[in-house]
Amino acid sequence: MMNKKEAKTKKDRSIRPALTGVICFALIAIIAISIPLYRHRQYVKFTSELSSLTTRAGGKGAVTCEMDGGTCSVSPDAAYEIYAKLIFSELKKHTKPDPVLAESGLRLTYGLLDGELTLAPAEYQGEEALYVEFHSQDMDYTYLAPHLRYKDFEMLAR
Repeated sequence: MMNKKEAKTKKDRSIRPALTGVICFALIAIIAISIPLYRHRQYVKFTSELSSLTTRAGGKGAVTCEMDGGTCSVSPDAAYEIYAKLIFSELKKHTKPDPVLAESGLRLTYGLLDGELTLAPAEYQGEEALYVEFHSQDMDYTYLAPHLRYKDFEMLAR
């Protein structure tokens, strides 16, 4: 017959794998929940920052566009329309800044507010997409928006 010490040792051994499994599951669940929440917070911060820049600079007509080696002024209506199209677009994939891709697009500068928005044609899963790169004093944010056409934004900026 087993004594009490041997029974307790057997019981402890059977709990360890279950406890390890529960801890691993909890860590995976925390990571799976926190990454989308972090990305959502970044997107909300981006939209808020772009809204603020558009309101302050767009209302004064201080949004300029650099495209094809030239610079032109963007009308307040066009600045708000660009903002609206970006905000209501489908955010598909966060990307790292791509200087080669950014050079093929247009760059909007928001007055003296140190805000810059780069829009460029891109491709996502074989379909046309829009590359968006945003820089301000407070943040940098880059993503791909599928189903948005670069040509629509190019026409607005002119």
